Amino acid sequence: MMFEDEVAPLREEIDRLNREIAAKIAERVDIAIRIGSIKAKYNLPVVDESREVRVYEQVQKLAEQHNLSVEGLKRVFREIISLCVDAEKEKR
Repeated sequence: MMFEDEVAPLREEIDRLNREIAAKIAERVDIAIRIGSIKAKYNLPVVDESREVRVYEQVQKLAEQHNLSVEGLKRVFREIISLCVDAEKEKR
């Protein structure tokens, strides 16, 4: 068996996971926008630092549960949170 034959099914799995991850991120952004609308109604800022702290604590636990780099997963979530904050700001 050749290299490409062996990795092709695994790459298909990665492509499937990428689609699922993108869909979940889009779902998260949508929910963040809905939360942003509620924040705007109550004249609250887009960024809730105490909530972000709690999210990063949760991310640390998730990284440990899944044997992932804590700092690596936090970097991923920093980008996701940034994407959500930008989307909330755009809708204001």
